[in-house]
Amino acid sequence: MKSYNSIVEATQIMATENLPKWVAEEIRNAKFDQDEEWSGSGYILDINKDEKKIDVQFYEKLPEGRYIATLDLSPEVNVDALELAMVYMFRFKASKATLAPKVVSFLKEKFNLDMDSIYKFELLSVEKLDAEAEARQPEPAEADDDEE
Repeated sequence: MKSYNSIVEATQIMATENLPKWVAEEIRNAKFDQDEEWSGSGYILDINKDEKKIDVQFYEKLPEGRYIATLDLSPEVNVDALELAMVYMFRFKASKATLAPKVVSFLKEKFNLDMDSIYKFELLSVEKLDAEAEARQPEPAEADDDEE
């Protein structure tokens, strides 16, 4: 049995290996529900304008425990206004789909991957945080102790 160091590594390997058709169909047709709205700060690692997706490194832990996620962009988000490596506050919808027990068992046996659900993230709004503005703020004037 193969062992993988992370979900990312296992996912990359699963993408290169042929999954049985029934597993691929089950994952592709997963029913996403349990929508929750989240917000978190972080920065953009990659922008895919063609697919309208961004990869984000969050400072806060996401619902399933990781810090990096791919977010689908809603039509309201202007992809051309986004910049790499800038700090933003992201508001997004996290949707969860529970995998069938047979798929969970297959992933555990074939890939040594404990995964019982998958997530989908949709960016609803984004606001650029200007860390440099805080650095440019003048220091408060110190009281003058030399007064007589």
